[in-house]
Amino acid sequence: MLRHHRAAIEAAIQDCMVIATYNLNVVQLSPAAGYIEGEIMFVDGIRLSFFEFWRHLPGVLERDKYRYHVMDAKNHLIFRYDNAPHHREISTFPHHKHLPSGLRESTPPRLVDVLAEIELFFLGLP
Repeated sequence: MLRHHRAAIEAAIQDCMVIATYNLNVVQLSPAAGYIEGEIMFVDGIRLSFFEFWRHLPGVLERDKYRYHVMDAKNHLIFRYDNAPHHREISTFPHHKHLPSGLRESTPPRLVDVLAEIELFFLGLP
């Protein structure tokens, strides 16, 4: 179930020019559920820790839960996306983004979107 998704993640990592190292862990809990977690280290010490929980529904693979946590070399938050159901006041509930300045509404990102955002951060772009 998660084999193809792991291949897509590894392809996205290979396409990102600022990644130094990474590790992935894929756990198939049942024929219909599993998760992928990992850590990606970037050339300047930025670290992305991520978790995606997937369910295989009839005809579709659906991401049920996610967390993408990005920190600098001093372990300070750069940003974090997740869908933990604890910010009901956000119009995009349960999807939200944590920044050092506070909480923001968010659509559910894909890992490739987070990698692109980190590349923009490297370039000093918003």
